[in-house]
Amino acid sequence: MLLIHTSADRWKTLTQADKEEFLVEYLAFTEKIKASGEHRHGGPLADRTQAYAVRVREGRREVTAGPLTASDEYLGGYYVVECTGPDRAIEIAAAIPDAKLNVVEVRPLAPMGGLES
Repeated sequence: MLLIHTSADRWKTLTQADKEEFLVEYLAFTEKIKASGEHRHGGPLADRTQAYAVRVREGRREVTAGPLTASDEYLGGYYVVECTGPDRAIEIAAAIPDAKLNVVEVRPLAPMGGLES
């Protein structure tokens, strides 16, 4: 999974033309990764102000409206890819436009049903 971390403050530094070019780059990247057959799923996440943090403590549900953290950096989107290994996943992550401005985290998916060692 390629987790795209973004920053509202850095996004604000871009001109409108830069933002439009960023979108064009994203569309081209997405088409390229789909054509390679490695793309499985992905997309942007809605604005973090629409998020809810849910916890259950002593059997009681606690729901907080808004993002989990107040940090300027947050998870903005993701891609799930199926590829030959970490080196290829890193290569794909480096091609994501946000890697030039923010951070893309590469993390393998773990199987359900067991505890990781």
